[in-house]
Amino acid sequence: MADEKKICPTCGGAGYLYDEATDTREPCNCKLAEYMLKHLGAEIARATTIFSSPLFEFGANPGDPPKLDRTKENLHIKAPWVDLLSHLKLCLWTKGMFFAFRIVTDEKIKTVFVGAESYSQRAKSKRDDMVTYNSLADLVGPEFPFVIIRLGFLGHKNAAAPGALKEALMLRDAAQKPTWLIEEPSSPFGPGNFTYSDDLAEYIDRNYKTVSLSRADDRRVYEPRGFHGAVEVVGGVEDVDASAPLTTGTRPVRGRPVERPTSAIAVDEELAAFEGKPKWNKGGKSSYKKGGGGPL
Repeated sequence: MADEKKICPTCGGAGYLYDEATDTREPCNCKLAEYMLKHLGAEIARATTIFSSPLFEFGANPGDPPKLDRTKENLHIKAPWVDLLSHLKLCLWTKGMFFAFRIVTDEKIKTVFVGAESYSQRAKSKRDDMVTYNSLADLVGPEFPFVIIRLGFLGHKNAAAPGALKEALMLRDAAQKPTWLIEEPSSPFGPGNFTYSDDLAEYIDRNYKTVSLSRADDRRVYEPRGFHGAVEVVGGVEDVDASAPLTTGTRPVRGRPVERPTSAIAVDEELAAFEGKPKWNKGGKSSYKKGGGGPL
C-alpha cells in the first residue's frame, strides 16, 4: 500500500491560515516549504540544514543584514557538490523564493556557444514547445542576479569549450553580476581537463577568489570525469546533435550517504529556524520583488 501524504497539523492540509481579526490569510509554514522546494529544487532544498558557512553568516540580531554574503562575489569554489548543497541552501533560502538564480554546467555552455540549442537548430515541429538558447546571453545573461557553473561535464576534449566558458564569464563580468565556478574532486581543473586552457585559467585567477570547502579527512572515492585519464565519463557529449537529449547528471560519490528529508513538512521543519522568511501582505502577496527564473 502506498504511503499516504502527511497532513500538516497546523493548517490541516489547507496550506493557508486565516486571521479573522485582520481578514487576511497567510500561507502556512508547510506551504512556504512547498514553494521553496519548487524554487530551490529538491536537491538543494532537501540538503542538510546548516546555520553558518564560509559563504554566508547571519547578522547579530533578527532583521540585521548578514555579516557575510559571498553570493555577491565571483568565487572559484573547490568542493564536492554533495557537500556544497548545504551551503547553497543557506545562501539561497535567506534571499527568498523570488531571487532568480541559475545552475548550469560547462557542457551546457559549450553546447549553447556552438549554436546547437538555438531556435533555428530545433525541429520545426518542436521548437515552439521547447526552451531554446540563441546565445550565451540567453543562458547566463544579466537577468540572473546569481549564476553557478559546475565544471567537469565534458565527455571529450572540445576546442570551443574554454573560449565558450570565458565568454560566459566575461558576459557576467560586463553586467557586474556575481558568478560561482564549482570545481569538484572528481574533475580537477588544470591541464588535461576538457574545459581547461592557460588563457581561461589566467582569467579565472585574475577575477575570481578561490575558496576550498574540501575536508582534509575526506576518504570518499569520486568517479573521475571531464579530463584525460578519467576511467569513466558521466554527462556531456562531444558530437553535438540538436536532437540529442542533454545529459548533465553525475553519479553519487561513494562513501557515507547524505540523509535528507523527503516531505515538504520535513523540509519546513529544517528551514523554519531561518531568518528572512518572506513577509506576506493581505491577500497572500509577497513583499519580495519578483525576480523570476530559478535553477536550470
